Amino acid sequence: AADPGAGGRAADAALRRSFVQVADWITRAAEMVPAEKYSYRPVSTVRTFGEIVGHVADGSRFYCGRAASKNVQWLDANEKGATDKATLVQALKQAFAECGATYERGGEVGPLVENVGHSSLHYGNLVTYLRMMGMTPPSS
Repeated sequence: AADPGAGGRAADAALRRSFVQVADWITRAAEMVPAEKYSYRPVSTVRTFGEIVGHVADGSRFYCGRAASKNVQWLDANEKGATDKATLVQALKQAFAECGATYERGGEVGPLVENVGHSSLHYGNLVTYLRMMGMTPPSS
């Protein structure tokens, strides 16, 4: 009979790989966009590039906090806070580092899956913005 624990370990490893991949793409996108383009938005009804970066950082803190059994509430601190590149890239890297530790030690799988989904969704937004700015996304 198959070891039922092996499937769970394989799924955990796949989930970690998915997080590491999308976090890397988002971080690289955030780093490659010039500071003056952080206020770029294709139309007035959508977030700026910087707001998306901040939103992803806020989301990672929320989902990974929940996965670590912390009673965290959603805060828009990064999305609605400082809009400069240096501040947002630092917040993103810090959120991803904290989140990465949660994936490594394990946590509630639901919020970890939701985090990968949320981050991937917004990486898709960033890809569109990058293309509109004439840049090649890190995943290409």
